[in-house]
Amino acid sequence: MSSAQNVITKKMMLVIVLCLTQSLVTHSILNKCHVHVINGFSHGEFLEAHCRSKDDDLGVRHVAPYNEFNWTFRTNFFSTTKFSCHMWWTGGEKYLDVFWTDDKFLDNECGGNNCRWRSQDDGVYLFSYKHKEYRLKYSWDPWNKTKNLSYLDKKMLS
Repeated sequence: MSSAQNVITKKMMLVIVLCLTQSLVTHSILNKCHVHVINGFSHGEFLEAHCRSKDDDLGVRHVAPYNEFNWTFRTNFFSTTKFSCHMWWTGGEKYLDVFWTDDKFLDNECGGNNCRWRSQDDGVYLFSYKHKEYRLKYSWDPWNKTKNLSYLDKKMLS
């Protein structure tokens, strides 16, 4: 292979690499993602929520009746960002992932980058943009006050 062909081959490979990584860079730099945790209990009780990602711990939030806790962020370069929450009230608790970078999940359930989770008496609902309604995703687990809290750390970081 001649020197000129070698240079052309290297330039073409560089263009291909740039094209392949452009969508990752564009998504992580330009798109803001939003997660909403909404207290929709019918009896006016507080919702407790502890949400975190591998890099960010948002702390325990006490969500007043008919209010919400929300946050905005950008995904990481490799689109592996995931947020999980432990939600609880006197009627039960649930550990759940509330955001992950999966196109099917984001497009069908979150309408792109806006995930809306709502607690109700029978469980936790996610607003489905595809169906234009809240849909039950998880029923509450019975409250277990003796559960080892290190489980939360293991669940959130997996």
